[in-house]
Amino acid sequence: MIPEPQASTRPAIHWLSVGQFSLSLLAAAILWSIAGAVALAGLVALYDPTLLGGDALSLFLLAAGLAFIGLLLVPSAYFSFLRLSGRQQTAPQFRISRWLRPSILIALFPLVILAGYWVYQYGGLAWLFLPPLHILAVLLPIWWLLTLGIRGLPGGSSQRSWGVLGSGLVLGPLLIFMLEIMAFMFLVVAGAIYLSMRPDLSQEILNLVPHLSDPTQSPEAVLEMMRPYLLQPAVIFGVFIFGAVLTPMIEELFKPVGVWLLAGAALTPGAGFVAGLLSGAGFALFESLAYTSSAEDWTFAVVARIGTAVMHIMTAGLVGWAMAVAWRTRNYLRLGAAYLVAVLFHGLWNGVALLNVGYSLIPEAPESPSFLYRVAETAPLFLGFMTIAMFVFLLWSNYRLRKSGGKVQPETKSVL
Repeated sequence: MIPEPQASTRPAIHWLSVGQFSLSLLAAAILWSIAGAVALAGLVALYDPTLLGGDALSLFLLAAGLAFIGLLLVPSAYFSFLRLSGRQQTAPQFRISRWLRPSILIALFPLVILAGYWVYQYGGLAWLFLPPLHILAVLLPIWWLLTLGIRGLPGGSSQRSWGVLGSGLVLGPLLIFMLEIMAFMFLVVAGAIYLSMRPDLSQEILNLVPHLSDPTQSPEAVLEMMRPYLLQPAVIFGVFIFGAVLTPMIEELFKPVGVWLLAGAALTPGAGFVAGLLSGAGFALFESLAYTSSAEDWTFAVVARIGTAVMHIMTAGLVGWAMAVAWRTRNYLRLGAAYLVAVLFHGLWNGVALLNVGYSLIPEAPESPSFLYRVAETAPLFLGFMTIAMFVFLLWSNYRLRKSGGKVQPETKSVL
């Protein structure tokens, strides 16, 4: 008799882990390469301030941020490698060290801000000491918010959690950037069509170009020349459509990209909420490190980004929760409603911020202020109120999910 061939006991290749491992390492390598190039440019600007605009400190801040983002992708590659090597048969639950509890984090933040302010104002070696303080000042409030949002809820394996965070750090911003560029180009084409119907305005702008390109012009002088055109109704409408409508729609769809990648994982509502928070925190961290890399008004920029981080984390968590519920119940009405609520919050936030910027362009208050002008005048207070409201909603959502048993519901199937 011919013996029957024995079935292979070799485990099947987990292709999702292969993709996670490869893309995490590739993204980290690209980020580190860019960070090295930016740091080298900073050294050149430090050696000769007449080169590269002379803003060496901003270049070092950007380089440190990119390098740190690359570093955060290493755990994603590490845990996926353990899965592929078979040395981690059952992935451990994602845990937060007791040394990283919220009470400790929030106590450190003011000290970091004060140290950064002192280094920036009085330190001759700000280019060396401010970058690590900059990373801490951006990271601490985001990590604090994340720990408050995920406590007591099922986070899944370490591989899943770091993979979702990495997706929010890199994949989400990349997709969003490409789509926002496309939306911006659409508005540029619409603006060109509008200018073609206004030959007088087109000629005025053409006559203005040589003055705007003059390197001797100060930023204040350029703003003064552009102010009449920036306050045109068509320009204001286009800016609001892009910033308060298109941008929130794109970002709230792709910000929880880490949750989309878990579509086959049979997530519980609590696990979906946690995945959304992780993905939103990654996006908030990337955006904050990118937008606060300018050394000018560093303290104000870092503190102001806390409110934006609350908004990004909370809305992504809301959409992540709704995605998990929709996948379990096959009812997508709640997902659509959650997405619209997230877009509404985000659009309201961006709209008020844009009104605040527009308010700064008006040289003096009108005799009879309109409703929008009054909103713009009180924009910082309104944004502060929104920040507090979304923070309370984050805590309430965590409480409701823990109370409903989100941390004990078993997952029947998992892709990671």
